[in-house]
Amino acid sequence: MNLPNKITVSRLGFTFIFMGLAAVSDKNPDHLIYWRVGYVLAIIAGMTDYIDGYLARKYDLVTDFGKLMDPLADKIFTVGCFVVLTSYDIVPAWVTILILAREFAVTGMRTLAAKSGEVIAAKDIGKYKTAFQMLVLALGGCFWVEWLEKTNDLYRIGWPIALYGTVAITIYSGWDYLWGSRKLYMSDC
Repeated sequence: MNLPNKITVSRLGFTFIFMGLAAVSDKNPDHLIYWRVGYVLAIIAGMTDYIDGYLARKYDLVTDFGKLMDPLADKIFTVGCFVVLTSYDIVPAWVTILILAREFAVTGMRTLAAKSGEVIAAKDIGKYKTAFQMLVLALGGCFWVEWLEKTNDLYRIGWPIALYGTVAITIYSGWDYLWGSRKLYMSDC
């Protein structure tokens, strides 16, 4: 396994540790310490997405494993983070469900493609979607771990704009993937 693929797999490990730390109850007097450590690990996990892709392209280490696992690791990470933020009332449940539905649809399409012997690499719009989601998760995480107050204008005005902008690009990127690969699932109809 090459270095970019190891970094991709490490994102999964960071994600599971983050989820464990996020599960510490707010009734625990030290919960903010656990949450903040989890938040920092989530930021590191998010950065690995850019590092593995950069290294794979720069050193010509792009593999079919990486083309499949990188987007899958991204999905597990982002969906897990959105679930955490939903459980702490930072992100509305319908947003997380919509993002989860998009991720399942695209993953299903990739699975169908793999069954046909094709590997569908991430498109630029998917990379932008991931970047927007990561930025929204980083901002939402700051509200969750109380590094930013929920009473300021950033939360009241900026947060909804960032969140709904991310929803829009998530919907568009899902449509782009599904429409662009319609021959894969239309042939089975």
